[in-house]
Amino acid sequence: MRRSTWPARVSVLLAVVLATTVCAAAEKKRESRDTWQQPDRVVKDLGLKPGSIIADVGCGRGYFTFRLAKAVGAAGKVFAEDVDLKALKSIEDRIAKDRLENLVVVKGDGADTKLESESLDAALMVDVFHHVPEQARLGLARDVLRALKPGGYFFLVHWAFDANVSYRRITRDDLLKLAADAGLKLDAEFLYLDRQVFFRFRKPTAPK
Repeated sequence: MRRSTWPARVSVLLAVVLATTVCAAAEKKRESRDTWQQPDRVVKDLGLKPGSIIADVGCGRGYFTFRLAKAVGAAGKVFAEDVDLKALKSIEDRIAKDRLENLVVVKGDGADTKLESESLDAALMVDVFHHVPEQARLGLARDVLRALKPGGYFFLVHWAFDANVSYRRITRDDLLKLAADAGLKLDAEFLYLDRQVFFRFRKPTAPK
């Protein structure tokens, strides 16, 4: 009697499907952040000039920090602020290795960035607020406002609410309300990032 090969064929088919799915998932995971983050375009849209002073708030290990340092040039300054000592140590090591003189590491403390009041032309915050306890977010936004010069810009890049990430979600409207409650004025929105929202807020100038 001839034995049916159907079960074997089903097993092979399932194995192929599983392998294809695993490979696709691995390929997606390996996708370079540079592809979806578009860091060069983001930095260009910050409008930085040689001599600008900017803080990278919640800088992590410096994905944007060193790009900002290049954009502001030797006459400018970048404050790399974070609460994570290990992340800041990695930035300090690179500063020493590359002899970068326009970068300053700042150890923040919760909602207190430790940045000098009215010292910044701009501040950038990328994917940070979801790491901050909800009750502390407004305090952090107000502290960034404090550090900006009148008329200075706060650039906020954050995961979109429907982004495929495991972090706590924050809606677009909640981010806008957070900034407004802190005293920041929405100045522009950039729409080209697939996974993130990208806002430009401005600190009001002092009344005459």
